[in-house]
Amino acid sequence: MRILSVLLGTAMLAGLAAPAHAAPAAAARPNILILLMDDARTGTTWVMPKSEKWVRAGGSYFPNAVVTTPSCCPSRASLLSGRYAHNHGVTQQSGIGNLDHDRTLEHDLKGAGYRTAAVGKLFNDWNLSTRPPYFDQWALTGGGYNDARFVVDGVETTAPYSTTFVGAQVNKYIDTFESTDTTPWFIYAGFTAPHSPFTPEPQYANVSYPWSGNAGTKETDRTDKPAYVRNFTFTEERGAAVRQSQLRTLRSVDDAVDAIHQRLKARGELDNTLVLLLSDNGVLWGEHALQEKFMPYLEAERVPTMLWWPGHIPVRTDTRLATYLDIAPTVLQAAGLTPSYVLDGRSLLAAGGRSETLEEYWRDASNNDHIPTWSSVYAIGDHMYTELYNPDGTVLDREYYDLRHDPSQLTNLLHDGDPGNDPDLGPLSARLAALRQCSGDTC
Repeated sequence: MRILSVLLGTAMLAGLAAPAHAAPAAAARPNILILLMDDARTGTTWVMPKSEKWVRAGGSYFPNAVVTTPSCCPSRASLLSGRYAHNHGVTQQSGIGNLDHDRTLEHDLKGAGYRTAAVGKLFNDWNLSTRPPYFDQWALTGGGYNDARFVVDGVETTAPYSTTFVGAQVNKYIDTFESTDTTPWFIYAGFTAPHSPFTPEPQYANVSYPWSGNAGTKETDRTDKPAYVRNFTFTEERGAAVRQSQLRTLRSVDDAVDAIHQRLKARGELDNTLVLLLSDNGVLWGEHALQEKFMPYLEAERVPTMLWWPGHIPVRTDTRLATYLDIAPTVLQAAGLTPSYVLDGRSLLAAGGRSETLEEYWRDASNNDHIPTWSSVYAIGDHMYTELYNPDGTVLDREYYDLRHDPSQLTNLLHDGDPGNDPDLGPLSARLAALRQCSGDTC
């Protein structure tokens, strides 16, 4: 099995898929550590130099990674299940009760003998006093920064600063799990940062991160956009203020991740731990005069994604279109496990990839009731086609962006006054309809 482990690492460095039957023995399975930020969009982790030096520079970075539903709870359910929201059923922030926990990453890892723990933010509206299924230990919070409420293995406590507490609690669980060192472990750690209310630690409260915006924040003509978009009036200046506040909170995430890194090093577990640094969705900083997420614009979907496992994960920038449906199958392959249920994602340890993905969102009063239900086909570097729906399911409006010439999604070709550049909607709409019903290999 030792030879097999070496061969597996060599194959992955070459970008090849490990054969399904080549499962390492339980003792050789890696520890799994998911570090999940909240509302960190692609292009923010440069303020986290220690984390980038560890996870990004030493592993694989996926600059084209996206979530498939830009809303916290549905996205986290997709991350942990490897399934689109239309399959796992969590379409609302308050909808975690619809999740089948028997079809999750933690279910399969626990069943394979992993010790498991969940720390920080897990799901919206989760009862913090309730142990999440298939997690042995838990230390959860509903959010906040200063004096945040946590429930740690059933005991309520107050954390002086939540980001620091999450990092320290991860280290406590590492120490607990490594006290015997006979079984691998899985720890999920969800940071509140950089979600609102963006409260930084005092040492980072006055750090300046000036920003002059981008093409999207300088868009002045939105007559081609759907009506709900035109009702937003978020300015570039306000977007710059949100950006600066978010980046300040990420400095503390960098410190917490570094503390975890040092603990793994001290425990001698660096070589046997798969680390994933992720975010549940992006956020808009005034592009198209929009704020928050929840919308079919790439600032909301594109997220930092880094994987680190020395000797097994190649050190490279991987430009494939990766989705958060791919996290669960990737982890399960790394652990040498065959999924116990049908997943919509594909392992990032395998060669090849996809050229397009479905994006989907359901109207949610917990977010903004004025944002309608919508779905999109996102073809990386080529186009993004979106349909918005009335409550009865009929099409309310459409958008089409030629991403080859308009990567900032400034001109909706379907409403730009030039019918000569309109795409053929028939194949686009049919493809979108098929993806909205897909499952497993058909995704």
